[in-house]
Amino acid sequence: MLGRTDSRLRMVAILVAFAVIGVAASARLGYWQVVASDELTAQIVEVKQQAAQQAVHVTRADIVDRNGNVLAKTSSFDRLVAYPDIIDAEDLESDVDLLVALLDLSDRQRLEYLEKLEEGIESGSQFMTLDRRLSFEQSEAVEGAMREKLLPGYGLTPADVRNYPLKGGEPGTTLASHILGFVRGDDRGGEGVERYYDERLTTVDPGQVDVAIVGGAPMTVSAPEPEPLQLTIDARLQRQVEKDLHAIKTANRAKTVSAIVMDPHTGAILAAASVPAYDAEDYAAIASDDIGILVNRVFQHAYEPGSVMKIFTATAALDLGLVTPNTIIEDQKRLRFWEYDVENADLKSKGALKVKDVVALSRNVATAKIARMLAPNDTQKAARRLFGLWRKVGLSGRTGVDISGEAKGLWYDPRDYLWAPVDLANRAFGQGISVTLPQLARGISTIVNGGYKIQPHFAVEGEAARVDPERVLKAKTARQAKDILRQVTGAVPWYAEGALIPGYDIGGKTGTAQIWNTKKGQWKKKRFNHSFIGFVGGRKQEYVIAVRLEEPIPVEIEQGNIPLRIESYEAFQTIARTTIDKLKMKRSKDPLAGRPIPGTDAARRLAPAWNREILRSLRNQRATDKGPTTRKAAARNGSKASALGSTTGGPAQADRGT
Repeated sequence: MLGRTDSRLRMVAILVAFAVIGVAASARLGYWQVVASDELTAQIVEVKQQAAQQAVHVTRADIVDRNGNVLAKTSSFDRLVAYPDIIDAEDLESDVDLLVALLDLSDRQRLEYLEKLEEGIESGSQFMTLDRRLSFEQSEAVEGAMREKLLPGYGLTPADVRNYPLKGGEPGTTLASHILGFVRGDDRGGEGVERYYDERLTTVDPGQVDVAIVGGAPMTVSAPEPEPLQLTIDARLQRQVEKDLHAIKTANRAKTVSAIVMDPHTGAILAAASVPAYDAEDYAAIASDDIGILVNRVFQHAYEPGSVMKIFTATAALDLGLVTPNTIIEDQKRLRFWEYDVENADLKSKGALKVKDVVALSRNVATAKIARMLAPNDTQKAARRLFGLWRKVGLSGRTGVDISGEAKGLWYDPRDYLWAPVDLANRAFGQGISVTLPQLARGISTIVNGGYKIQPHFAVEGEAARVDPERVLKAKTARQAKDILRQVTGAVPWYAEGALIPGYDIGGKTGTAQIWNTKKGQWKKKRFNHSFIGFVGGRKQEYVIAVRLEEPIPVEIEQGNIPLRIESYEAFQTIARTTIDKLKMKRSKDPLAGRPIPGTDAARRLAPAWNREILRSLRNQRATDKGPTTRKAAARNGSKASALGSTTGGPAQADRGT
């Protein structure tokens, strides 16, 4: 057993020491509570006010267009805040009266301030916001009063608001609202480019900033000024496209109208718009009223495209060497697949047609026959070959464009799904699948640019912009398919009249498809999606334009014909003219560019008027390029024009809008 080392004397000494410490602590506490109370309260007020004014500031970069025009910027302002737990209730009315004078408040606002502060004092609240946005003059007035120590318990906190300074082409909207998106109340990007490039646009995360208190005062933390994010869009083109779409939507009484303008060689998107659009500075109110307006119909919505897919079916057969543009396909009224029938929209047969005319006249049955030629005795093999072409040119899956929420469409990969013969036929002409406008624009771009799959993108220096084009089609295949697109607009009279622009290379394909009503489980009556996907080319510039009209109201419906006040191909022509104007495209050197193809129904029907226009444009072009036109040159030009024909013939009765 160990010996004891304590003693009574030791215990007494310890008790005395504790007593002395207790008395000293009590005395110091009493000093803080009684003698130094006012001084400590003032220090707390001062620290809170200084903290409210500290410049821990999250900087968000500007967004600019390809020419440096500011599309989005951040403006700073102050919020008026209060700390009720340190406000003297006896001074409350005089405090509020001072704020009334400084801020020019109404009687109603004065009452609101009083009620809010009284409630905060009673509950012991430590913080509340009195005014979410002060003007510059109001901030200066409050700051002056705080320097004079006239507003203990009140402060200013910095805040930012995102501005979109350019007005949109549709009344009451900001420019490119669906592309840019908006910034939420927590300073995070809500949609569009703002959301996709949120980290790139913000230089400091407010949740990770530590502010050290040095000598009783907060230390200011500043963020470096970020570089603007430059986009590929052209603000002038974007605004006019929005105007065009608004006019088209109004004329057709459509649910929505959307379009995209893209460089087929680089993937740069020059314009992309959908109407109705919105005011990005008022997104919260718009979302509470109709959140559907915030949906980007260009990138976030897929739809059944219809006959625009026929060009890709023909391209698959061209790429495999199974057909040429002049291969004859026998059209017929209907094609039987066991219990299913495939029919042409007009319920008629055109007889023997060249492949290029199958696409130009939009024949369902003949297109189904081309699809079957991909593997005559093996539906799954034919399906794999057709889907393989879609995948190669960039139709299936998301395009990878740098914007938030891109849809991927509905595609049935035959490696995962069994296709019946009727599925092969229907999907060959665009039924039973869904696509987005960027997918179609990229697919057509692969044909237009000579066989390269490109990456659509918005940011000039983003990762998407650095993806190199990939050859996926033989140059010959792309050239033949591009000629077929020219056949559509150059051989069919109404397409020639509604889509061609003299002096510019034009080609494309229409598509019309029924719309499924998911609520009723049936097709919508007399409501369709109308599309046109094509290209416009000048001397050195070339652009792909994809247009979609969602549920326009037809003038009347006939078998094989769904006429609109403004057709999809006319909408394309409108946007093509806008593109030519805003991007200053020069006319092609080919004197027959943008003219009906010689020997076709379009040439015979439109010849007199177009011949006069050809001669006039040739004279103007030669006068501009090489000086006055000689008689010999004029004679040569006249002979070229006469090749178009000089008699007026009847229309070919193509399946308009199929």
